[in-house]
Amino acid sequence: MEQLRIYTLADKETAEHYFTERWDKHIRSLPKFGFEIKGVYIGNTPEIANQVIVIISFPDNADPDEMTEQYFKSPEFADNMAGFERSKFTNVETKILRSAN
Repeated sequence: MEQLRIYTLADKETAEHYFTERWDKHIRSLPKFGFEIKGVYIGNTPEIANQVIVIISFPDNADPDEMTEQYFKSPEFADNMAGFERSKFTNVETKILRSAN
């Protein structure tokens, strides 16, 4: 099962920082919690330049919300986000995806 996550941040510069600095750390720590990162992207047109877009895979019978909550409570997540102002997120959108094949 895959999930699309769209993180909208306050501005392009904040999105670039989150993309380069924070996601590099998440990519290393998320697999310890059962997540598989399929791709991490940053918006490449003016209207979405402030968005970081991620595709994550979960085990078939997993509860994505429960897994995410466990990660958010972990020391790894706290370390990854240390010094980053969470108020810079203006929206976080998630969608469960199903493959066409």
